[in-house]
Amino acid sequence: MADNPEQEVPNHGSRRNGKESVTLSGRELIQLVIFTPVVFTWLFLAARIIWSASSNPETLDNIEGLLTALAVITIPVSAGLAKIFEGDKSDK
Repeated sequence: MADNPEQEVPNHGSRRNGKESVTLSGRELIQLVIFTPVVFTWLFLAARIIWSASSNPETLDNIEGLLTALAVITIPVSAGLAKIFEGDKSDK
């Protein structure tokens, strides 16, 4: 750290009771509220396809339709996750 013990390190995050807090804007909150159910649905469908295909040979024979549905849901999921994780470009 610093040679001078009196020199303070700048605090880049707000602290309350010794814990760092994160502030979400309204836009970020709405994105999370909208895309969280979409991501959970996508994960559930993927898990359901894997479970069905591994336990039922008939499902494995007709898996193309299920994979198409998964691919269609992947488009908004990937777009939503990209929006959520891109961050605020005005900070740069």
